[in-house]
Amino acid sequence: MKKSILAKEDRSEGILMKQRRKKLKKGIIMSTILACSLLFGSIGVGAETKTTQETSTSVSVTKASATVSKKGVLTFPKKFSMKKVTSELKPEAAKLIKIYGDSLNTGKTKSFNSYVNKHVAEKADNNYLLGRKYVRDNYSQKVKEMRKVNSKKTLSTYSKAVKEVKTSKVKVDNTYKGTGFATFTYQFQPKNFDAFGWVTVQFKFTQLKNGKYVLENLYFIY
Repeated sequence: MKKSILAKEDRSEGILMKQRRKKLKKGIIMSTILACSLLFGSIGVGAETKTTQETSTSVSVTKASATVSKKGVLTFPKKFSMKKVTSELKPEAAKLIKIYGDSLNTGKTKSFNSYVNKHVAEKADNNYLLGRKYVRDNYSQKVKEMRKVNSKKTLSTYSKAVKEVKTSKVKVDNTYKGTGFATFTYQFQPKNFDAFGWVTVQFKFTQLKNGKYVLENLYFIY
């Protein structure tokens, strides 16, 4: 009887040992899988971070680069993108249209003249540019003509509508690149005015001997 009981115990112990080995093997396999998962997971995170950093760097470079210099005389280099320059000049067009609206109401051209003195290239003995005086006089004449043929009430209403211009509402009318020059024309239609109420301003850039383009003329077309 004792022998029979011992035999059962031996068999039971053998079965338990096998079960323990299986559990141990299973534990080792699961630990290995978990370790591999963590390893590959960390590699994935690193790759994602690197990609994100590269993308961020690329975006920042794109935002930083600008074609048109606006510190003094408006200029851009010999090799340029018409599309990019057109986009960069849009805020300037909005600024000038607002100035124009004020001039129509008051008859004063001081703000426009200040803009010209800062951003338009000056005539000199060694160049053939129109010069700032030409641009200022031309603008002054146009303002006088508009004030002469319209009533004060009409000018006041129109001026107020023109000065509400925003860059997003300015439309590109036309762009053109010729031999040694480039023009960029923009339009804005004041609220409650028909097609005859459009304000159109044109930037004309002339290429100098060094290859750079400079702003030579600002012209309001109507």
